[in-house]
Amino acid sequence: MSGQSLAAKLMEGAREWAKRLPAALGEDVAVDVGRKRLRLSHPRVELVVRQLLRKAKGLELREWTAKPDVYEVRLSVQGWKLRVQTTLERVELASGRYRLWLRTPGVVELEESRTASSLMMGVLRAGAGQAALRALAERLLPPGIRWDGQVLQVEGKLPAEGPLPAKLFENASLAVSAEHCPEGLWLGAEAWPGLMDLLQVLVGTELPRTPPGT
Repeated sequence: MSGQSLAAKLMEGAREWAKRLPAALGEDVAVDVGRKRLRLSHPRVELVVRQLLRKAKGLELREWTAKPDVYEVRLSVQGWKLRVQTTLERVELASGRYRLWLRTPGVVELEESRTASSLMMGVLRAGAGQAALRALAERLLPPGIRWDGQVLQVEGKLPAEGPLPAKLFENASLAVSAEHCPEGLWLGAEAWPGLMDLLQVLVGTELPRTPPGT
């Protein structure tokens, strides 16, 4: 079979596979067959992240605003309030646990609160700036949350119920890279079957499982 004929067969397979996706997924999910990735809408990303962090100790997600290049998030962390401009970089699900890597290319600052006022005085005495805030974070963030000035890492147990229940990842693992765009968040798994598993988990819908061209 010539290279051109093979390419045509693969494209036809991709089109047929895409036609079998449930129409209800159109608003929340887009699939890029060629690059083996899927895009979740920003509201769907917020839903999943809120569900993951619902029982995180010492952390409360108060507000979530999706912007074209970042999420602006307001958190309560052990009695003080934090505003962070962030975007998801990587997710790992394994052994009933999750790990999130969140880039912080924008604002990371303490907001006014009773506790934050005294903490900010300490930051100013140490020398205002990201380095001082990072040192403060190392002392005050609860277990399972770390920030190196560029990436915020959050880890914990997967919830028993919801879009990502622990039982699905007790004996399986999934690693996903993420890329922020104005329309949503592109997620790429390490292998095409892994991407199908991810889509199945996130939307809870039966999908055609055979990748195009196979």
